[in-house]
Amino acid sequence: MWKKIYDTNSELSILNEEFIPYSRQEEYETARRREAILMSDEEKFRMFCRMMRIGKMHASAKITHKKLVE
Repeated sequence: MWKKIYDTNSELSILNEEFIPYSRQEEYETARRREAILMSDEEKFRMFCRMMRIGKMHASAKITHKKLVE
């Protein structure tokens, strides 16, 4: 999951990638595709399994609505 990265202030950060601002959505999608191409098969398989678990969890979720009392 998240890699533990220590920054220059020696504080624990849960970020595993640098923030790069994109001016357009197309630039972001192109960058994500480039990252996906460079991933190993094992990384792709682990990400696929994680997405399957999340999808199964969402499919079995029961959402109930309660009236809010003000």
